[in-house]
Parts: sequence; C-alpha cells; structure tokens
Amino acid sequence: MKAVAVTKFEGTPELMELPKPTPGPGEILVHLGAASVNPYDWKIMNGILDGKMPHVFPLVLGVDGAGVVEAVGSGVSRFTVDDSVFGQFIHAPVGIGTYAEYVVAPESLAIAQRPRGMYNDQAAVVPTAGMTALVALDQLALTKGQSVLIIGAAGGVGSFAVQIGSNAGVLTLAAARPAHRDFLHKLGASRFLDSTSSHLAEDVRIGYPDGVDALLDLAQTGPEFERTTALVRDGGVIASTRGAVTEALLTSRGLRGVNVDMNPKTELLDRLTAMYSTGNLRIPVEQKIPLAAVPDAVARIREGGNRGKIAITI
Repeated sequence: MKAVAVTKFEGTPELMELPKPTPGPGEILVHLGAASVNPYDWKIMNGILDGKMPHVFPLVLGVDGAGVVEAVGSGVSRFTVDDSVFGQFIHAPVGIGTYAEYVVAPESLAIAQRPRGMYNDQAAVVPTAGMTALVALDQLALTKGQSVLIIGAAGGVGSFAVQIGSNAGVLTLAAARPAHRDFLHKLGASRFLDSTSSHLAEDVRIGYPDGVDALLDLAQTGPEFERTTALVRDGGVIASTRGAVTEALLTSRGLRGVNVDMNPKTELLDRLTAMYSTGNLRIPVEQKIPLAAVPDAVARIREGGNRGKIAITI
C-alpha cells in the first residue's frame, strides 16, 4: 500500500510502498478514503510520545481518517465489513497512521459510523479538531447569552468551537487574521476581531467593559496569553489548548481555568454526528491534497495559519 511515513524521529516524510496490514484480534482493517492534517501529526513525528508509547518505523503519519471497513479480526462486535467509519486511529504502537491507503486499529478506539451525507474528506477532518472543540466548550461550561473570546478561531479547532458555541446560544467573539472575517461570520461568529491589530484589547473592551465571560485560547502561550486573560471578567473562566493556564495566573485573577486535555471517545463523535445530521455543523474542509502531494506540502502546512481543515484524499 502507499503511505507517507518517516524512517526516524524528525525525519523527512516520504511516500513509500509498505505492506498492507492485517487485522488482529479485536481490530478492524479500514480502507481509507481520506485522512486529515493535524498539528499533533508533526509532534508525533518529532517524538512527543517517545518513551511514553512504543513506536514502529517506518512511522506512518496521521491520526484521523475515514473509510470503509474491509476486514475484521476475531472478537470484533462493533463493526462489520462494508461499514463506513471515521475516527481517531492513534494507538500503540505509534506509527500505524492514516496517511495511508489502509490502517488497522482496535475497534475500542474513538471510531464511529460515518453519518449519511458526510463524505470521506469531510468525516476525516472531524475527529481530533471537533472533539477538542467540544471538550473545551464542555469544560468552559458556558450558558446561553454568555460570551467567549476565541483566539485562533479560524483554525481547525477554532472553526468547530465557533459553531458549537454559537449553536448553544453563546456569544462567540472570533479573533483571527482579517482574511478570515467572512469565513468566521458564516460559521456563526457573533463578532469578528482582528487578531493582528494592536487595538484588539480595546475593541473587546468597547463591547465588554467588564470583560468577557470566558477565553478559549488556541494559539498563545506565556506573556501573550497572560495579557489576553486580562480581557476576562473577574471570576470568569479561561481555557488553553497550549498548556498556558497556570495555578498562579488563576489565583491572581480569581479565575477558573483548564488546560484542555481531550480524551477521545466515541460518545464525542456521536455528539458531533448529531449536530451534523440536524444541519447544525458545517465541516470546514478548506483544502484537499492527494496523498502523493503530502511530502512536498509538509513544510508549508507546518507553518500554520491555515483556515479550517486540510483533507488528504486517498
């Protein structure tokens, strides 16, 4: 099978011909139709899980994917051959990824039936970004009419968070680059803010002089993050996907806060599926690239700043 993999940590991704895997007990073999690009892919490639989980090389990249079950191992009960599925496929040993024509994975992972009307390229971009956004908003625990400032709103997680928050009646203030204004308004953002402007803080305070109820920061760390938390009202709540929330920061401002740690679950995928099936979730596929183009696109993709999600068609 064709796959994009590296032969060592921090290696250069290459398009390779690798053996087609075979499912073991409790595993399913999925013929992939699409995968998606996540920042976590590069972290795995650079060894973030080295010493924490076993790895295999060549290490096939990718954690999210969608396709059709081609075979099942003994003991499998959740899926049958020809089921259309999508989900997050990362498991031990790390390196059996989704930038490939086939992937094997335990059926116990966060893998679900692909909903009717959702194409493979759409389904493949949902799992990591969608589940992270859902968990983040669950942890913020906002109610209808409250406000949240989302930094990095145009990216994968942000584009889901804007929609999920807006659907719940939360006022979403979406901060991103000016080119993403229309995109975010179409997703339901209550207000767009230019994240590159030196007047960002002033613009927020004009509408919310006492501060917003919450901050979901998908981009900043350190002093930048701390300065942005000043836009949250006393007693408000902050969340970071970059590990930027510290106990000292919370104590000094009397805030609640959390570093978002998403534990993938099929239940989360089912909730996202329900939103999609009722017309309340747009899948933000903004670019599609073929598997063969991934090695050449890696450097550009890793620079970030992309809008929505990039799907890899297989």
